[in-house]
Amino acid sequence: MRKNAQTMVSACADAMFPPAGPIPVSGTQAGLVAYVETYLRGLSRIRRILVRLLFLFIQLSPWLFGPRRSCFTRLLPAERIRVLKDMAVSKLYLRRISFLSMRAIMTMGYFACPLVASHIMRIRRETVTP
Repeated sequence: MRKNAQTMVSACADAMFPPAGPIPVSGTQAGLVAYVETYLRGLSRIRRILVRLLFLFIQLSPWLFGPRRSCFTRLLPAERIRVLKDMAVSKLYLRRISFLSMRAIMTMGYFACPLVASHIMRIRRETVTP
């Protein structure tokens, strides 16, 4: 992946999985950039192009839809979260499906991280009583 795509994936990962979230492992700490690189290598050429277009759409969507005319990676963390939330509930199908696609990729990578899995199992053990 190119540097700008890595930066976008990192920004998206930390917006979806912030370090101060319910699981104290951020998206970048969970290795989502490396996961996405590996994921892309496993795709066919046409699907790799489509995923890269997804990244480009998310990177440029604040220019069209706000909250301000800037690239996704140049927004403040709170603004990035707002962009993703707006995409999730947008009336435009393209924005909603773009959010869902990115969320699916990020979620697969996040839950594939052993550190995240150990936190989930610890929480589960604490909540389940014998």
